[in-house]
Amino acid sequence: MTDTAVPEHPHDAGETAGTRCPYPLDSEFDLSDPAFITDPEAGERWLSAPRPVCRGKFADGSDIWVVTGFQDVKNVLGEPTFRSRPPGDSHRESMLSRGVPEDIVDMFDSTLLTMDGADHMRVRRLVTRALSARRMQALSPAITRVAEGLLDDLAATPEPDLIAHYAHPLAIIVICELLGVDEEYREQWREWSETLAQALRPNPEQFAPAVRGMAAVTRKLIDARRAEPRDDLISELVEAQEDDSERLNDDELVALAMVLVQAGHETVRNLIALGALTLLQHPDQLRLLKENPAIGDRAVAELVRHTAPVKHTFRRFATEPVTIGEVTVQPGEAVQVVLAAANRDPEEFADPARLDLTREHNPHLGFGRGAHYCLGGSLALIEGEIALTSLFNRFPDLRPAVDPAEIAPRYLLAMQRFPVLLSPEEEK
Repeated sequence: MTDTAVPEHPHDAGETAGTRCPYPLDSEFDLSDPAFITDPEAGERWLSAPRPVCRGKFADGSDIWVVTGFQDVKNVLGEPTFRSRPPGDSHRESMLSRGVPEDIVDMFDSTLLTMDGADHMRVRRLVTRALSARRMQALSPAITRVAEGLLDDLAATPEPDLIAHYAHPLAIIVICELLGVDEEYREQWREWSETLAQALRPNPEQFAPAVRGMAAVTRKLIDARRAEPRDDLISELVEAQEDDSERLNDDELVALAMVLVQAGHETVRNLIALGALTLLQHPDQLRLLKENPAIGDRAVAELVRHTAPVKHTFRRFATEPVTIGEVTVQPGEAVQVVLAAANRDPEEFADPARLDLTREHNPHLGFGRGAHYCLGGSLALIEGEIALTSLFNRFPDLRPAVDPAEIAPRYLLAMQRFPVLLSPEEEK
């Protein structure tokens, strides 16, 4: 198999700078339709054709406004009149209707993802100190060691899979190292994290035990660090909890640790896997990266824009009438912003379907914006750059072991497998 044998990414076929979605606007973005989630063509239409605000359906069948244009998405994310919590108890009702046990719903109500206003700023301010860009950059040597060790293991694996043997373990090891999750719990946390990744459509028989198990271990770790602090994030949060007048309670600390693990693991895993596949589909850009390692940070930012490791945000709810484009969203109505489509908006990005690792104007919204901007965004970029450059430096002849169409991700289902060949000698 040669470079040219890897099919180009489907976004690159037939796209023009002025393309707008030619499909009917009524409820096409339907998260309650299993076919939409598993059908790659439905997802591709949304990712490659930003369009005005339109109606859609959430996973529980409730109505939402779907926002895909760059400027409209940016405005929604920065608009303080939108809140994470729906009016009344509709959030609880939605979760309960999907089979999530009541105690689990209560736990999810204590996370940064569902907080707003003063509570959100109180918790976010405390964790931001511990997740400073300087601290994230200081992790680079440790991330490099983890990557190199996993690549050693990959070379010795009879049937290497880039997700199972590299992207997945790297992401979970790094976030567990950062938090201070003891090694004895990490394999279990990897399994729990995979289950929690299905939060949009949870399987109650698996989801509830995963949440309860992760919460129980987190409480053990909090108690242990309170008795004997270490140089890890849980220790810093415990110290902040005890020293700061705006202290976290234990439930908030448990929920925060769980969100950090899930977000830090899933986003990075997707970025590495999607980034590697995309580079293989664009051999000219991969060659450019190999020959110019100094563009690594810009290259990873472009991969975030192009591959969308996070497709969309959680719903936001209007607290007063808000005009988005030509639509006025009424109080209590839900809005879903699609980051992946916003980052392909031809009104913001020149030739948006093209992967350009040297792209200079790249104000992508891959990690959101505003009050809920991803806390681990800087860490994800560092991990992605180290993971991808290390991978292709070690295995310059790396290529998929199967037709890429067999492993391409669906809209909401991340890549599950990525079997690879590491050297020319493995050619069939």
